[in-house]
Amino acid sequence: MVAFRIRYSRYRDLHDDLLQMDRGGVLVRVSDVTGLDLGTPATLELVLPDGSKVITNVSVLQVLAGHGVAVSVPAELVAQLRTRSGTDAGANPAKHERVDSAPPSPTAEPPRAARASTAPAELSNAEKIQVALHGNRDQRNAILRDNNRMLHQYVLKNPQITVEDVLAIAKNAQMSAEMLKLIGERREWFQRPQIALALARNPKTPPELAVRALELVPLDALRQMAKGTGVLPHVAQAARKKILK
Repeated sequence: MVAFRIRYSRYRDLHDDLLQMDRGGVLVRVSDVTGLDLGTPATLELVLPDGSKVITNVSVLQVLAGHGVAVSVPAELVAQLRTRSGTDAGANPAKHERVDSAPPSPTAEPPRAARASTAPAELSNAEKIQVALHGNRDQRNAILRDNNRMLHQYVLKNPQITVEDVLAIAKNAQMSAEMLKLIGERREWFQRPQIALALARNPKTPPELAVRALELVPLDALRQMAKGTGVLPHVAQAARKKILK
């Protein structure tokens, strides 16, 4: 089991990290990132200046070579930490460690993702990630409706996701540009004409990707887009150029 520990001797360092945690994660500044990937489960132990410890389950959000690894932080843990204050134990900066050899036993409740029928608000971010990675269609759709857009990308890593699911995401104008970009990077999805068409039409699709998608759009749909029907101007212009070739 992957395990991380952050030791705080100053409360101001903890409060600085809370600014990150408010956005759903925190950077653990460790040099050893071997074996870590998006969604890797782990535990995070926080040792506070008064010597007390808080331990929770987390998941890897991003590996930043040379900087460390960003992990999820449950909202309830952030709320708990905000109430902590006291006398600093020293002047040393926070110490970040990877301690896989002796992982602590989490005091937090085990993830409920496996038994959750949806992704209710009371689930932590770590649990929601597990729902996204392993849940059924209803559970995945619940994650896609979550206000925390950092969670959405995990849905695309779910082995149960179908082409129809991906098509629905590609059509959804509420999705982020980054989410649509991830779909465009998967060749087995992007080369399907209907998904390419959905990406070309979606106003949130990055312009370069939307224009590139036109290469795979059926001719009749391309002609409609060349007229400016249901697409942004840069897509319509690119479609007209293709028609005139």
